[in-house]
Amino acid sequence: MKSLFAVILVLICFNQGAWSQTQPNNLEDSAKFEMVYGFNKTTQSLVHGVLIQAKNDPALIISYETQKWYASLQNGLGLWLVKEDLFKAGVSVNYLLGRNQNDDDRYRGMGNVAGTASGYLWAEWQPIKEAVTLYGNYAQSVQNQHGAYGQLGGTLGLPISQGVNAFADFSWTWGSRNYLQTYYGVNSSQTSSSGYGLYLAPSSATLYSNRQFGLVFETSPKIDLIVGLGKTSASSELMQSPLLNQKNQSLMTVVLNQRFNQ
Repeated sequence: MKSLFAVILVLICFNQGAWSQTQPNNLEDSAKFEMVYGFNKTTQSLVHGVLIQAKNDPALIISYETQKWYASLQNGLGLWLVKEDLFKAGVSVNYLLGRNQNDDDRYRGMGNVAGTASGYLWAEWQPIKEAVTLYGNYAQSVQNQHGAYGQLGGTLGLPISQGVNAFADFSWTWGSRNYLQTYYGVNSSQTSSSGYGLYLAPSSATLYSNRQFGLVFETSPKIDLIVGLGKTSASSELMQSPLLNQKNQSLMTVVLNQRFNQ
């Protein structure tokens, strides 16, 4: 979806493995239920959709996994393609965010864009367990107007002291030509209502590069406090859109990661 990376990155880095319902006394085979809640500053808001100007918003991710299927606000409702200790991949039905022109001054006069269902493919690989994680996802909208959206990234984790870990996350987001036109383009009918000049997306392009650094505090055996700060930078291609008025913006995450059946 997918990119909520500011909230997701620590879940990826400190994932403790697979759970299922069949053998609750076996950590490899019992069901896994987690919730992440708090606040984050992002341009991909669950509350307000896609934004030009990053906004502080409530953050919430609820995820449930079994050996055969999963359901989460991050990855949608889907089936596992691979589910191993160090590598996971899935295919699902997910939701591609829309936008509301009243939620961002840069969208005024541009009209609203409804969210839509999408096909979703994602994978996570830990070449070094709990220290290095590589991840990626790809969303293809069921509506041609919304196009496709993707993300690639990596997370580094480093223990600092007992119960305290540091992390660094780097990611890049991408959009197809239709995605760029829908969320960042200005067509002829929008020029008069918004005051922006005409901008027709020439091709697919990288959207943003993101980096974030932070700490994870184990406040209890089942709850972690996650604090992170970072920056998102629009690509040179995206900066050609008249909707953007700044290349760099700050990011922030303050959330609790709670595990209910570990």
